[in-house]
Amino acid sequence: MTVQPAYLDFPIRNRATESFGRPKCPRCGSVLLMAEESRFNVRGRIDHAWSCDECGNEFVTSIRLLPR
Repeated sequence: MTVQPAYLDFPIRNRATESFGRPKCPRCGSVLLMAEESRFNVRGRIDHAWSCDECGNEFVTSIRLLPR
């Protein structure tokens, strides 16, 4: 399983044509709709575990929460 930062996959161009921040599978490029699992860790991050329906690839994205 690979871990990749979520923000690197989503350049902001035109919101009308974007996939609303959904990640693409790093192996086949298929857009994923819903994470298999989401969890908060004590370092202030939310990790999302994904599994691609097309090729079966599993990977994790991580989002850093901004302090208040």
